[in-house]
Amino acid sequence: MYVGRSYKLIDFALWSRRSVIYMVVVSGLAVAAYRLPGIAGFSVPWPVVLVLGTTVSLVAGFKNSQVFTRSSDALQAFTQITASSRLWSNFCRDFIDALTAKQLIYRHIAWMTALRFALRRPMPWESMARAANVEYRRRYRIHEDASSVAEELRPLLAEQAEDVLKSPQPALALLEMQSVQVNALLKDAKIPPQVYVELIKLIRDFHDQQARCDRIKNNPYPRQYAIVSSMFVMIFCTLLPFGVVPVFADMGKLGGMLGPIAIWLTIPFSTLLGWAYMSLDQVGESSANPFEGNANDVPISQICRDIEIELRSGLGELDLPKPWLPVNDIAT
Repeated sequence: MYVGRSYKLIDFALWSRRSVIYMVVVSGLAVAAYRLPGIAGFSVPWPVVLVLGTTVSLVAGFKNSQVFTRSSDALQAFTQITASSRLWSNFCRDFIDALTAKQLIYRHIAWMTALRFALRRPMPWESMARAANVEYRRRYRIHEDASSVAEELRPLLAEQAEDVLKSPQPALALLEMQSVQVNALLKDAKIPPQVYVELIKLIRDFHDQQARCDRIKNNPYPRQYAIVSSMFVMIFCTLLPFGVVPVFADMGKLGGMLGPIAIWLTIPFSTLLGWAYMSLDQVGESSANPFEGNANDVPISQICRDIEIELRSGLGELDLPKPWLPVNDIAT
């Protein structure tokens, strides 16, 4: 997630420069086609381009609206995880003996660790492998790339780590272990029934939030809408210079200083309009999967590390892990 004041124009231009190059080439072809002998005057009727542009605007707007909803849902899920984690820590510390409370809290930290590693795994439909995103990713770091779930779970779980790592879904295995231990505490009369009920409610909430995150991670933005939107944007941007070129050609017929070069203004103005549409589609596509690690994604690593520091501080520990700060104003 970008946490600076705003993206620099030069950074955004470099990230989206491929659309600029494409528009310059297509605009040059449109001017050449308009002036070549044999097909001189070739163009696309402007009303056709106008109607297509209106349609593309509606489709792209719908896509970006749905993408924003997905990102908001992902952020809300981790906001709820943060709130529930604090309650979990408070109940454990206030009503359970210190050794057991530490075990339950450490296992909860392990659950968040397993969850964020699961959410960072690559999926076929994600956009991190695209050249622009690979290039931009050099500006920041994804902490899950520099470590593994096994390395981070072993210090938290001790001898239980290997059993958890054998599970196909370590995060679910950890929640199951929490339930088993809380049930045992009730049977041994080590916690009051009221506290047991609250702890079970929190475990259920962790299940709910993990399912919410899994739904976003495992189900892409519907491909039919994504493909149609990108296809329409590409078609419109390709036809745009062929609709614009006669407008500037007619401007050249008026004479004056711009007369000889008026038709060549097709290139910068078509490029500007096409870049706007293609960049809008590019932003939407790169934001459609809020856990993959793009610069605009939910900073799940930083959120989980902040919660870990807070919970371990509540246990009275002094040797706390360092927070993960944004790199180049990008928090991950």
